[in-house]
Amino acid sequence: MDYFLALVMNGLLSGSVYALVGMAFVVVYRASTVLNFSLGEWVSLGTKATGVSVQVLGLPILPAAAAAIGAVIGLAIAFNRIVIRKLIGRPVVAVVMATLALGVLMRAGSALTLTGLPSAIPVPFEDALWVWGAVIVPPSRVLSSGVAILLVVAMMLFFRLSRAGIAIRAVADDAQAATGAGISITRYLALAWALSAALCVAGGVLWSIDGLGGFGMGLVLAKVLPVVVIGGLTSFPGTIAGAVIVGLSESLATGYLDPVIGTGSAGFIGAALVILTLWIRPTGLFGAAAVSRV
Repeated sequence: MDYFLALVMNGLLSGSVYALVGMAFVVVYRASTVLNFSLGEWVSLGTKATGVSVQVLGLPILPAAAAAIGAVIGLAIAFNRIVIRKLIGRPVVAVVMATLALGVLMRAGSALTLTGLPSAIPVPFEDALWVWGAVIVPPSRVLSSGVAILLVVAMMLFFRLSRAGIAIRAVADDAQAATGAGISITRYLALAWALSAALCVAGGVLWSIDGLGGFGMGLVLAKVLPVVVIGGLTSFPGTIAGAVIVGLSESLATGYLDPVIGTGSAGFIGAALVILTLWIRPTGLFGAAAVSRV
């Protein structure tokens, strides 16, 4: 029983960080129906930039992360303005290929400029352990998960209560009606991309502190897609539910299946959950089917 509780705790801690990065994917898709497959590289670039700022420039982690967030936001807004706006009305595959190409460019640019520079993000309370009965948890994991939860709640409140958040939701629900109401689609789409970029960097830094690893395209395919597909591509509560399901499933699979069949069961479980969800409920647990207006 103690072993099971430890696995559940581990899954919940991981799931909170998964939810934050998953929301970065959902924000853009909900606002513009763009599947941003370069998201993993945004996470990677922002995290590396934060680490370099800490290790090379000597900045504290919060100012370093803020600077990285600003840089990645600038990149996201530029990509939205220069590329995505030109692809409005084009086939979905064209937009997907554009995001994939951006990911390749970001990875190459990161390799050219940051390779060889120390980029490890310092882990707070690295040598400490918190013991709750038979459950042993590093304080750094609790800290990163707690910050992730606060950011997820803040994003939920932003979209529910703020004028900008409500405007983004209006654009997502009916762009034509939003335009008629005087809402600037281009402005709020740019804001959605900026929010996604900020969540990517914040999520990447917390991901590193949490010791989860695995940035780049693998992050999107192995972690983010299962979360958003299970929860629903347009649902923030669904993203949270999907993250909890994926985190718990991975932790339990690693704890109970890996000793029997070897490593890799966590990735298998994630892929199996995606297939099962698409088979039973293609819109995800909280997603809504598209409505055609005549």
